[in-house]
Amino acid sequence: MPNAAPDIPIGEPYCGSCGYLLVDLTNASKCPECGGPLVEVLMRKTVGAAAVRAVRIKSETTVFGWPLYHIALGARPEFGESYGLAKGVVAIGDSAIGGVAIGGGALGVIAIGGGACGLVSIGGAAIGLFAAIGGGALGGIAVGGGAIGVCASGGGAIGIVAQGGGAYGIYARGPGAFGTHVIAPPRRLNDPLAVEMFDKLAPIMGQSAPTGITGFLQVAVGPLSIAFVLLVVMSLCVLVAKRSR
Repeated sequence: MPNAAPDIPIGEPYCGSCGYLLVDLTNASKCPECGGPLVEVLMRKTVGAAAVRAVRIKSETTVFGWPLYHIALGARPEFGESYGLAKGVVAIGDSAIGGVAIGGGALGVIAIGGGACGLVSIGGAAIGLFAAIGGGALGGIAVGGGAIGVCASGGGAIGIVAQGGGAYGIYARGPGAFGTHVIAPPRRLNDPLAVEMFDKLAPIMGQSAPTGITGFLQVAVGPLSIAFVLLVVMSLCVLVAKRSR
């Protein structure tokens, strides 16, 4: 991809493929010089740095009216787009909405992003109807630095069943655990009902309260396995829908 020619004014649009100046041509479908689609080659010269090309890629194949995949990254002011919004079965963008959504902000069945919301969510801040993993996590099963959920594991955790450095719940486990039924070795608390509950939930919450990165990764295996199963199920549904069409 060539750099902008020195004689192109700052901020003006040009073709990233051949360098042709595209003033008054941003509504065209192709570059008149090289024939490249404008949605792929349109760039603007910036000050002190190479111009960054926005990316827009969309599948022609659709499933229930949604493109199979959609990638939208970068701003396109000439089209009134200050950021890339991707919508598809698989969506990747500055913001993304879809079955599997990956982006700075993500909303989907499986959502991965700085801020993520979905059935299963993974992100800096994650909200998951079923499971959430993140720096801050809110969900049915929540794992994070700070976690709130039905089953919560975190540095600080609040839930019906909670475990971590500081945990509060009906059933709580950890060095700083408080609740109705508590396992807290430093204070010599070992409630039999709490032991029974955590034994039942061991496949989800592990054999002991997580300590350090390794412990939290072990606890996250359960929600991640659920996300993988969902991904497989979604893939099969897409294949069935494509075959039926």
